[in-house]
Amino acid sequence: MFSLLFTPVGRYLVMAVVAVVVLSSVYFKIRADAVAEVEAAATADALRRMGRAVNAGDAVDTSPERVRDSDGHKRD
Repeated sequence: MFSLLFTPVGRYLVMAVVAVVVLSSVYFKIRADAVAEVEAAATADALRRMGRAVNAGDAVDTSPERVRDSDGHKRD
């Protein structure tokens, strides 16, 4: 087995295996970073929407005499 590594064909085989391992590790690292970036963007968007919803909910006038006023949304 080790004698194959010392032949010219064996050296090229080892270099090919090393190249495949390096390229696959780079691919999976880039893929993991892209997934993390997409998840971070989705989380930031969800937090931004939640903050806007909370602010809009806090701005609602909930006094008893205005409960039945129209909120501007048309419903069937």
